[in-house]
Amino acid sequence: MTGNFLIRPPGSAPRALRLVAATAVIAIAFGVGATAQAPTRCKAFGDSITAGVGDDPERDAPGYPPRLEELVSGLAVDNRGVGAERTPEGLARIDEVLAEPGDCLLLMEGTNDISRDISPETTLFNLDLMASRAADAGRTPYHATLIPRLPNARFDPNNVENQDLVQAIRRLAAQQGRGLVDPFEVFSTRARLFRDYYYAGEEDPVGHPNGPGYDLLATVFADALLGTDTVPPVPTRLAPAHGASEVPAEATVEVEMRDFGSGIAEGSANLVVDGAPAPAPVVDDDGRRLHWSYKPPVPLRGVVTMTLRAWDLNGNVYNRLLGRFQVVGAVVPPGDVDRDGRVTGSDLIRLGLAFGAGARSRRYDSDADVDGSGQVDGEDLAILAANFGAGV
Repeated sequence: MTGNFLIRPPGSAPRALRLVAATAVIAIAFGVGATAQAPTRCKAFGDSITAGVGDDPERDAPGYPPRLEELVSGLAVDNRGVGAERTPEGLARIDEVLAEPGDCLLLMEGTNDISRDISPETTLFNLDLMASRAADAGRTPYHATLIPRLPNARFDPNNVENQDLVQAIRRLAAQQGRGLVDPFEVFSTRARLFRDYYYAGEEDPVGHPNGPGYDLLATVFADALLGTDTVPPVPTRLAPAHGASEVPAEATVEVEMRDFGSGIAEGSANLVVDGAPAPAPVVDDDGRRLHWSYKPPVPLRGVVTMTLRAWDLNGNVYNRLLGRFQVVGAVVPPGDVDRDGRVTGSDLIRLGLAFGAGARSRRYDSDADVDGSGQVDGEDLAILAANFGAGV
């Protein structure tokens, strides 16, 4: 399974536009952050994913911090992860951790805010304030994006709110001049992600790595600290947001993309909206940020699909579905599992992959559970078959 599973829309529109405004306000409030320097002692700060929940039980020291020490010569990493922590609680204890010896902060937190319905503006503000306090204390802060949530997670199983927050964290790091670690991008493009890299226990409301997953997570952190460019240009803003509904037919599409490594290869970027290529983007002077502001020549209708392709100077490629939204008046037919506006064979395949799975199963797909019963079964298949070929 590729990264496309991450862009399935839930029943309601996400809050990306509010996050765009919140990022801008934070940038004005706190100014530019510290320039990253080669660290020697880092504090790994976060929740249970930092703490190492789900790791190989045979390991004496779980999580990515001890693995990171092995990957970066001369680096000490203190694990300061606390299970189930939200960013308000992290903000309350950050000063205590910053009082310890060290010269950098690896900040990866926020997935529990999504589960506890903490506003994205609050999450973003707290993350920035923690990083600002680290910079004020002489510590180099690194923002880390979150890893994908399980497809049967209790909240945001389609990773829509998660993606919005990830994009906001990227913008925040860029605007404040801080280092970025991007496990979301690396994890979301792995084949067989949840099968091979995630803890297999049933009682996991968010999704934690297993041993190989923590190996991968440590590698992502190590690449960022060592300046090894393995991540392609990534989206930092999308409007209308993925999963949005009731979008005006005359809407303007706004997309931002940024590279945190070598820079975006000239002429490589291609945005396609509803099957039509958008004009070339505006490129920043440093070649690291692209911006599209595109109003299609004809009114939008139905379900609009956006795809994006670009690569950087090191050959790292981003090339996949960016998002989908529904225009005013669009009614998605029952059985349209992938929400592309038509019930087709691709929907049947996806339902088949989840067939027989209940809400606790890793194979469960909330979109394939057409009738919302908590089980992907014959009733869902019958609904899909009855609507096969139907479109918006």
